Amino acid sequence: MSVLLQVIALFTKIPIPERIGFDAERMRKGVRFFPVAGLLVGLLQAAVAVLAMRFFSREVAVALSMAFVIHLTGGLHHDGLADTMDGILSARRREEMLRIMKDSRIGTHGVLALILSLLLKFLFLLEVEESLLIRILVVLPVAGRTSMAVMLWGSRYAREEGLGNLFIGKTLPRDSIYAGTVGAILLYILTGLPGVSALVLILFMMLLFRGHLEKLLNGLTGDTLGAMNEMAELLFLPVFLLLPQGGGLL
Repeated sequence: MSVLLQVIALFTKIPIPERIGFDAERMRKGVRFFPVAGLLVGLLQAAVAVLAMRFFSREVAVALSMAFVIHLTGGLHHDGLADTMDGILSARRREEMLRIMKDSRIGTHGVLALILSLLLKFLFLLEVEESLLIRILVVLPVAGRTSMAVMLWGSRYAREEGLGNLFIGKTLPRDSIYAGTVGAILLYILTGLPGVSALVLILFMMLLFRGHLEKLLNGLTGDTLGAMNEMAELLFLPVFLLLPQGGGLL
């Protein structure tokens, strides 16, 4: 339980009791809890949407739920997406890409990536049938964090130090498999076989993206994990909607 609480504290702004502390060694086992942390984020996101829809339109409710998640997570994964795109789209050498990604300032590619990802996610969510919307809001963070956990299997770290060093290159295959299984079960419970099928497809896409990152950077960083989370959440929506029975489940 303490490891789960540490993972929640790492990926959100939810405080944990000081007595729990922080143990880097135990945190490496926290990969298996990524989908559960995603479930918590998803439940809170859905709760905000349900509350907002009592007073506002569906469009406003979706926008508010997305804004809430950014606040809840401190924009951690969005920052990773922006930094990653600034780096890998800079057409520089590996060392320069890594330096750009570490820079606290955001560039044109990062801004465009954030704007497009948020806009597309908002528009795709509006395409989801109303009867499915709340469940989709719950499963999106699960799909994103499951993707991160699975992509850590066999990964290597591109830097000498950093936040990603907690997991990258140190995750055991059984922890990634455990997380992938838990994520698939949660998606099946909430969205049935279309949800699981969409997860499998985006994992394949993320595997291709990971290969591209490893070619450019010779490994992964914490920023690239955040980028994978955001990309997996975004890609899950059109894939799910395009699958037979996906958009019209139940």
